[in-house]
Amino acid sequence: MDRDFDRIVNSYADMLLRICMHYTQNTADAEDVVQATFLKLVENNIIFNSAEHEKAWLIRVCINLCKDNLKSSWKKRVYSVHDTEFKDQPYEIKDESPLLSYIRTLPPKQKTAVYLYYYEDVPVSRIATAMGANQNTVLSWLRRGRKALEKLLKEEM
Repeated sequence: MDRDFDRIVNSYADMLLRICMHYTQNTADAEDVVQATFLKLVENNIIFNSAEHEKAWLIRVCINLCKDNLKSSWKKRVYSVHDTEFKDQPYEIKDESPLLSYIRTLPPKQKTAVYLYYYEDVPVSRIATAMGANQNTVLSWLRRGRKALEKLLKEEM
């Protein structure tokens, strides 16, 4: 399990951290959620059918933990002076266009679907599994997200 766990961490840690950063907008919280995701993997001792199953499971657990983190009463009562948005992070997505900042303004489900599809190259079927939704629902989120982004970009011009 040690070698397999090391391979999983090396393969997916950066992707999970980027997903968490989009949810939490906070480096420390994102790192905590990624760590909790890998802890769940060890605790549950999951055996995966394929690499796609492995990736989908990790994304799903990560998203659920991000949602739990955002819903916690602690987050509602405390404001951190360290809250910064993606400044000088080694895992920051290098995107000079304002597109990524516009993606962050989308509603949570659209934001997640658009990010996973376009930035992490996750297929719609895996996004649906990870988000606990129907594939057609994910396609609707992607369509609505693209329309909203198109509108925002036209307003900028």
